[in-house]
Amino acid sequence: MFDFVIAGIQAPIFLLVFVGFTVGIVGGFIGVGGGYMVTPALIVFGFPGYMASGIDMTHIAGKGVVSTVRHRQLGNIDWTMALSMVAGTMLGVELGVRLLVYFKGLGLSTIVLLITSVLVMFTLFLYTQIETRRAHRKIEQMSQDGESVGREIQTSSLPKIFQNIPLAPIVRCRTARVIISMWVIVLVGVVTGVLAGFLGVGGGFIRVPSLVYLVGASTHIAVGTDLVEIVFSGGYGALRHSIEGHVDMMAVMFMICGALFGAQVGSIATSYVRGPAIRYILSYSLILATCGAVLRLAYVLTGQKVESLSFLAVMLTLGEMIFLCLFILSLVVFAVRHRKGKSVPQWVPPLVV
Repeated sequence: MFDFVIAGIQAPIFLLVFVGFTVGIVGGFIGVGGGYMVTPALIVFGFPGYMASGIDMTHIAGKGVVSTVRHRQLGNIDWTMALSMVAGTMLGVELGVRLLVYFKGLGLSTIVLLITSVLVMFTLFLYTQIETRRAHRKIEQMSQDGESVGREIQTSSLPKIFQNIPLAPIVRCRTARVIISMWVIVLVGVVTGVLAGFLGVGGGFIRVPSLVYLVGASTHIAVGTDLVEIVFSGGYGALRHSIEGHVDMMAVMFMICGALFGAQVGSIATSYVRGPAIRYILSYSLILATCGAVLRLAYVLTGQKVESLSFLAVMLTLGEMIFLCLFILSLVVFAVRHRKGKSVPQWVPPLVV
């Protein structure tokens, strides 16, 4: 057990390193900071809600730099889109941090954080799961018909609606192959920035679906572009949380040690799969994180007297990260086997390249 003086708790070092490594893999793969998993996890490990938010935000900033460099090498970043979101992201983060400080003053930060996490993550899980299953079926049908299948297939009609909004200035995002009003991109930045500042996350778990389903970027481009935003939102959020006294740097350093390696693995894994595979992982990570947050919320609402709820929350949080990492690594193994003409499960070919 290590004594985290600033946070005022004791926790095992290996748990923080493990969380950083596993969330690094998941985050590098689906383009998120992983805060929607890490913040509840830190609360499960005993960190106060406001401290969990600040530690997670600071760790996300460091990990985002590593993932961004790797995705830039893979050609997955649209800089026009990323830089257009920066102003909105900064404004949103500032509003989110102030909102957290307000609830901290009321003594409700932990409860409000968990309730908000549950509602947002479950909603996104439903939409992402439904759309991705449709895309999966479409790929299978195209393969049966002998049609060529690219890396990205999606069935949402929302991008056409938002791309037709005529508000100037209109920007051309060449890498993403999207022409759209800059105000749509800025609005995505503001909304996700508020969530980033309030929940202590990079905002990627809502920004990636927004870039895919509203802006119309491919999943791979959304992943890489979002990680650029995470560097900005994470960096600014880390500064603001540090000013408010919400960061224990020892905890941050242990998490980054694990994340540096995990982020490399997750980023490289994206080159082996199609867009729907990334969205499947995002969807599953959301519902698993929701279950963990619900258990922790139940523990808090029962006055922290039912220890079994806390134990189940810890087990689910750790199990969730292990499951997602194994799922991602399995997809890479299946992709390699498929390329060599070896047998793979029937559901795999539509998801890998």
